[in-house]
Parts: sequence; C-alpha cells; structure tokens
Amino acid sequence: MADEEDDKASGDGSVKKPEAPPEPEPPKIPDVELICDGFGFMPKTAQTTKRSSSVFDKTNKVVKEMSMPDAEQKGSPCGSSTNIDIVRRYTWKTKNRMIVQVITYGATITSIQVPDRKGVPDDVIAGFDTLEEYFQPRNPYFGATIGRYANYIREATAVVRPSGRMYMLSSNKGHHHYNGGYVGFDKVNWRSYVNGNKVIMSHVSDRFNEGYPGALMAQVTFEATCDNTLKIEMRCTTSEPTIVNLSNTPYFNLAGHHAGCETMYDHIFTINADKYTVADEEGLVTGEKKVVGGTPYDFRVPRVLRAMIPKIPLGGYDVNFCVTQGTEQDLTFQARALHPLTGRVLEVYSNQPGMQFYTGNLLPDPDKIIEGGEEEEEDKGEDESESDSEESSAKGEEEVEEGSEGKASFGYVPLVGKEGTLYKKHGLFCLMPQNFPDAINHKNFPNSVLNPGEVYVHKIQYKFGLLLGRYV
Repeated sequence: MADEEDDKASGDGSVKKPEAPPEPEPPKIPDVELICDGFGFMPKTAQTTKRSSSVFDKTNKVVKEMSMPDAEQKGSPCGSSTNIDIVRRYTWKTKNRMIVQVITYGATITSIQVPDRKGVPDDVIAGFDTLEEYFQPRNPYFGATIGRYANYIREATAVVRPSGRMYMLSSNKGHHHYNGGYVGFDKVNWRSYVNGNKVIMSHVSDRFNEGYPGALMAQVTFEATCDNTLKIEMRCTTSEPTIVNLSNTPYFNLAGHHAGCETMYDHIFTINADKYTVADEEGLVTGEKKVVGGTPYDFRVPRVLRAMIPKIPLGGYDVNFCVTQGTEQDLTFQARALHPLTGRVLEVYSNQPGMQFYTGNLLPDPDKIIEGGEEEEEDKGEDESESDSEESSAKGEEEVEEGSEGKASFGYVPLVGKEGTLYKKHGLFCLMPQNFPDAINHKNFPNSVLNPGEVYVHKIQYKFGLLLGRYV
C-alpha cells in the first residue's frame, strides 16, 4: 500500500484527463418558417353593405341616413364584419426557397416567389405594394378569395331549390351579379389565427348580405409546404339553404409578374377538360356544354398560347372548362402551365368540377390609345380645352404627351402594381378552380346549393416546380 501511494505521489501512475464536452449540433433549419406581421389598418369608416330584407328595414335605413352627418354617411368601399383594425400579413419561407405572403384583407395572396432553373427567385403573381392600393375600385381581384359566389349569376336572380324561393342579389355588373357583389369576401378583413404551419381565416356573412339567403360561416386555410406547394382549403356552413361557390384569383406570369405579354405568350398550357361551357356576347353561360375537340379550347395536349390566342374571337380566353374528374379522387389534376425560358412549372389541383381560364383580356390595353393631330389641338379654344380636360378627368382618362408636339394620347389609364409595374392586357393569366358559373339557374350544371347541416369543402393546390431540361 505504501509503494502504491509513493508511485502516485511521484507521478508514475496514469491520470485520466477529463473528457471534452461534445460539440453542439448546428441549429436545424426548419422545412417551413412562418412569420406574422402587420400590413396596414382598415379605414375607420369601413362598413359592410347589407341588402335590406324588408320594407321596414329600408325605411329604417332612410331615416338613419337622414339623421347622420354627411361625414358619417360616406363609407369605405371595403368592410369588416369583425371590427378588426389591423390587417395582418403571414409569410412562409420554405427550404426550397419559396416565399408566400397572404394578408387578412380579402384573404388575399399578395406574393409567391419561386426560383427559376438558374436559382434566381422572382415573384410570379400580380398585386400591390400597399393596402390602400388593394382598396381601389380598379383592383381586378388580385389574389383575393371570392365569395359568396364566384363568377356571374345572370340577372342577379337565384331560385334556391327545393323550396323554390327566388332571391334578388345585388347587381354590381350591369343587370348581373358578379363575384359576390359590391362588398364580397374580397373586401372584408378576415379573422385569423395560426395552427402549426397553417393560417386559418374566418368570416361570417350575415343573412341577406348582398341578397344571399342564410348566414354563412366561411373558413379559409392556407399552408405552404416544403415541396413548394400552396394549399388552400375553403369550408362553409349555413343557417338556411343558400348558394356557395368560393374560389381564389391569383394572376400569374411564370416569367415574373412584371414580364408582360410577350413572355406570357410563350407559356405552354395543358388543361384536363373534354368540354367547356358556352358563353354569349356578354360572357354569360348559356347552359350549353360543347366538346373541345377541333376548337381553340382544346388544351388536352400542351399548347403554346401564342399560337392559340389569335383564334379566339373575343381577343383572349375567359372560359369555364368542365374538368374531367376521376372516380374516388380527393383532388383532380386540372391544369399545367410551363414557361420554357425560366423552366418554372405550375400545376393546379382541385376537387371542383370547373376551372376558369382567363388571360387578362380586360386589363388596360395600350393599343387603345387615341391620338389627336396638331390642327385639332390648335383649333380648340381655351374654354373648350378646359371643359374637355374636366370631362376627361371626370371619366378617369389620363393624357400622356407623345414625342412630337401638338399630339396627345388618351383612353389608356395604366394599372400600377408592385414595384411600379404596369399591368397590361394579356400580361397575366388565371387558373381558377370553381363550380360552373350561374349553376343555380341551370339544371344540367353541378349543384351549388348548401343546406343546413352540410359542409361545403373546396380544396386547391398550386404546385410549383422546375423543368431542368429543354422542353420539346
């Protein structure tokens, strides 16, 4: 024992060194990151427009307006049924470099950034930089959730079966009802909360709002996944039989929202539809369905838009396709869009029977500029020119000076979007899953009536990918 103690004291014995602590693992990058911030504030005068259900309600409305000050009578074109002041913005960032942004005003998709085949990201949907720009009447429903009924209803009349009651909806497009009326789902601020990587928004549409029967509880769920897919699920319940057809309207250009019509014409489209619904001169469906074979509406095989769009007499596509649906499928492939130069691919899946294909025909058209000569300008007196300028400003027309003196162009009012982009005719396209337009008034169209105790479910998936090779 004494010898062992001497060895330890002399240092001959082996002494174990303390083990170094293990190196900390690098932080794991999440597949999807979700961020919430503010996008703006709703106007204080925002009021949801309701359609009176009786003569008594109309009388009360008149008396109330007579007793209100002028400042209070002036309402905002938007409304909020939830008394929410803050418009929230949610941003998803995936590990595959996709960025999606959604705001609660109108449950609107404001941005989708995806990389091209060289890895360069770009925003591929149209929109605006500020909340105030989304309030403007010229906003063509960029990225908004549409309801209660997307697309047209002829003569703003709906006969809800089996009761057979007729309801008069608001006529916000001539004599017809369009995209939910004056204050549809696109013009209200939705309640929202986060559940994992999902953002769930809800809105209650009161009874007889825009003329619709029944109180409708609507819920929209947004989710971006790591495989660069944006999932949207819409659910509705009602207090009495009503009609429902919700949808979402992002305006795409896979070359970039700013790229314009020349790159738009290069897109290659495939649409899974054997038939389409025939429309009249006003763009309203007639109830007839025609086979796409042998027509410019045949996209069952990939077609380049540049070769197809001159064949359409109306100057572009604005048509509902009858999607060919499989049996016992939750989601059906509806359409594919490909931009060969950037390699970006968009595929659309949904459980709805129809899909509206729109090529931005009603966006501002620079070719409609009217030029006036020098002699006409000189002959006009000062008084006449002043009156003309007042009339043109009242109509919302904008005069732009050309290179030569004495010439002016008018009739074209640009639509300015994100980053100062001028959105023009045929510069964007929509692939909008939906029920058939005006389905309530055509017995041969799919059912659009929602009864109490039933749940309306509409699912959409926008899948983004890349074509790395050359498309042949």
